[in-house]
Amino acid sequence: MSITLELPPQVETLLRQRAEATGQDIQHIAIAVLTLGLSLNDEDFLAAIDGIQQGLDDFEQGRFSSFEDFIAEQNEKHGLTLEA
Repeated sequence: MSITLELPPQVETLLRQRAEATGQDIQHIAIAVLTLGLSLNDEDFLAAIDGIQQGLDDFEQGRFSSFEDFIAEQNEKHGLTLEA
């Protein structure tokens, strides 16, 4: 089956970045993301959608931190010694 979707630019960018980072075809990544999302129960699915939308809104508003900051926060929070 063939379906055409219009993705918001930031979602397309994330999809392309994931495909490039993993060396996978963009279609393979899109199918994997859809499969994962659709395998969730309704409550988890809606919570994931809300979280994704919040993340996109935060990104558009400039509210985000670097990966290094995230690693430092997780190390402190959980007593880890991860490196970025």
